[in-house]
Amino acid sequence: MKFKILVTILIASVFSACQTTDKTNSYSNLPDAEIRRIADSLAQAYIIVDGHVDLPYRLSVKNFRLERQYLGIPVSTTEGDFDYERAKKGGLDAPFMSIYIPSSNQQKPDMGKALADTLINMIEGIAEAIPDKFALARTPSEISKNTSEGKISLPMGMENGAPVGNDLANVKYFYDRGIRYITLTHGKDNQICDSSYDSTATWGGLSPFGEKVVAEMNRLGIMVDISHV
Repeated sequence: MKFKILVTILIASVFSACQTTDKTNSYSNLPDAEIRRIADSLAQAYIIVDGHVDLPYRLSVKNFRLERQYLGIPVSTTEGDFDYERAKKGGLDAPFMSIYIPSSNQQKPDMGKALADTLINMIEGIAEAIPDKFALARTPSEISKNTSEGKISLPMGMENGAPVGNDLANVKYFYDRGIRYITLTHGKDNQICDSSYDSTATWGGLSPFGEKVVAEMNRLGIMVDISHV
């Protein structure tokens, strides 16, 4: 019985692949303008998530402040790769705001926790200041709701887990602050694991503490991002 079910699944998969191939071939015969029209219609019809947008750190470098004269920057700008107008035009619904912590912060006593909090506060402030265009999102259902209301969702991920410090309780702290993925490290080995950019191979992979961090992330529901490791 199990074998019959497996065969049925395989046949269905092959049939589906054939249909996809035929459809792909038919698309290749269309003029560019029509392909773009179809792509745009699909982008507007489905929820699109971007796993990494560097808006928070870029704004911090520009000394962004939550004051009237600066609030237009996240809405419409020619700088960088993201703003509300371009996101809506392209069908982008949920760009993960990257809470990026440069490796230099690992040398500080708090290992970058204050910077992480500052960047998170900035994203919360933007959502509060421009509620008709942006909204925080911690779950898929919140993204769906925001999208239905015409808002861009702002989920958050932390690029470099150094701000967790050496206290496992900080994983829950950042979860409560809205962080839904953590890139375990960035340009240098940290207390969690080794970096692909570094040559020291401090831990040979995950540190003993890093193993606990990953387990806690799994328990809470924080995605484990292995970029840069």
